Amino acid sequence: MKKILKEFLISALLFFGTLYVTLQVDWMKALHLYPTIVGDKLSEWVWKISEMSLRKVNDHDVCAPIDSLVSEMCKANGISTADIHVVITRDDEVNAYATVGNHLIINTALIEKMKNESQLCAVIAHEMAHFRLGHIQSAVRQQTIITVFLALITGNGNSNMLANLTNKIISNSITRAKEDEADEQGARYLHAMHLDPMEMANTLETFESYGVLSYFMDHSDSKKRAEHIRKMHFKKNGPYQQILSEEAWVRLKKACL
Repeated sequence: MKKILKEFLISALLFFGTLYVTLQVDWMKALHLYPTIVGDKLSEWVWKISEMSLRKVNDHDVCAPIDSLVSEMCKANGISTADIHVVITRDDEVNAYATVGNHLIINTALIEKMKNESQLCAVIAHEMAHFRLGHIQSAVRQQTIITVFLALITGNGNSNMLANLTNKIISNSITRAKEDEADEQGARYLHAMHLDPMEMANTLETFESYGVLSYFMDHSDSKKRAEHIRKMHFKKNGPYQQILSEEAWVRLKKACL
């Protein structure tokens, strides 16, 4: 029994030690690979795997309002809508996340929980900031190699497992500093589209109150991040606007139940 336990501990140490070392190496640079080519191929591969596990929503009452919010945000901030690919999924987890290929995944449970369109825009703005600041792109290639490595050594090629694992690894590679940076940039996006930038702080506090694991809560204390946003100063830019009609907002929420 002691021998088995010893062998297990040694195997575990070797596994996690190898994984840790692998995470520290920029394999693209070490292998002299071209990121514009290889990175795109890896992103395409990861997205194909991830996409298979998603329950996509095509309901007009859901997609049309989200498209309007994203389009308004892009227009106000000089971002091409062609650069952002929004995918709405039927999922009970209160979550949204940015992943490979500039795909922004928004779960219906998150939409249903948001109190108003500004809070929903805060989530979208935060994730969009990750794209624009290069946070996702810098993590994709390295983390994809880790996923392949895990699949090879475990012999598990299950697509759902790989998709969930890859997205979680990419998510966890976003540091506290980058989360704060995305919060700040997201608040600026809200301000530019004449929405209250403090809704970023309100949204962070809302996630904290759920007491659930979400993308916003994976990396740091949401209350501290909200306090950080409240210390930011924004010039007054006129009255805050309402993008969606009350009817469209109600239909959106109902369609996500």
